[in-house]
Amino acid sequence: MNWKYFALALAAVTTPAISQPTPGVSVPPEIGVAYGRLGKAIMSHDADGVKSVWAEDFVVNSPNNEVLNRDQVIAVMERDFLEYKDFRKHITFVSQKPEITVVMGYDTMVPIKGPGAGQQVTRPFTDIWAKRTEGWKLVARQATISAVGSPNVR
Repeated sequence: MNWKYFALALAAVTTPAISQPTPGVSVPPEIGVAYGRLGKAIMSHDADGVKSVWAEDFVVNSPNNEVLNRDQVIAVMERDFLEYKDFRKHITFVSQKPEITVVMGYDTMVPIKGPGAGQQVTRPFTDIWAKRTEGWKLVARQATISAVGSPNVR
């Protein structure tokens, strides 16, 4: 596994700052709160906090085309692969059904370590949330680097 690319994949699930959604796009309150909890948990390397948001069967398709499960991602998080000067989530689309919510948009970040260190990285994403007995859980994520060093997407 290429850990430096995996670190960027992990960055895709952190959310210290959620920018205003695109006009007309509404993020369900429970999911907005969960994104906030997730960002804080990942940035503080709180595995239990991450597990409170990610479903047990959570998977992410990383930029190097590896599908990783929740435990694999948490193991890398605990190795301190996440260091950012800035991280923002820009939500451009939400489709909510009774049991599934799809959230799309792009993240912008300035990694301190790994590929793109010191430069703004832009990563479009698709998150799949599922309603479980304990609340909304993130079950799947696809995120792909679209630009390094470019401040604009769209």
